[in-house]
Amino acid sequence: MQTSSIMMEATSSSTANINGGIIKFKNRRCHCGVKAAVKISDSHNNPRKLYFVCERGKCKFYSFWEPDNEKFNRAEYSETIMERNDGRDNATLQQEMAVVNGRLQTLEMLWERVQHLETLHARMVNLETNITNIHGRMHQLEYMQGGSKLMLAVNLVFFGVMMAMVLLK
Repeated sequence: MQTSSIMMEATSSSTANINGGIIKFKNRRCHCGVKAAVKISDSHNNPRKLYFVCERGKCKFYSFWEPDNEKFNRAEYSETIMERNDGRDNATLQQEMAVVNGRLQTLEMLWERVQHLETLHARMVNLETNITNIHGRMHQLEYMQGGSKLMLAVNLVFFGVMMAMVLLK
């Protein structure tokens, strides 16, 4: 038998939302004296039926929840809902959730911007590296070009001296 657990409050009675329906039940104690765990049956014979079992698994306590045996007091249930929501009504909670959702969207937009800025920063660093490399190459070319101008000047002087010698002879 597959089961699922239900979270319970530490009071003498609890409520649970099961498949969209809300139920209220009294907590049970197993034969060990410990508050019994509440589970939902997934068996073929008892689908979605609540049952109580020994949380420790020692005393073999097992009992199905019977809705006819529970007294449902709507006023008491409403009070427990308000206690769980710190006295805030549904409209207030929805407004607060809207604010939280708005803040989440803002955080998501900021995170996307941070990632975009990181990408731009990486591209800028890459461009700076390329500019530095180009600048270094330009210095090399200028140095080499300056050397070739000097060689041209030396060659012209040498050629002029040679022409002068040829003409004087």
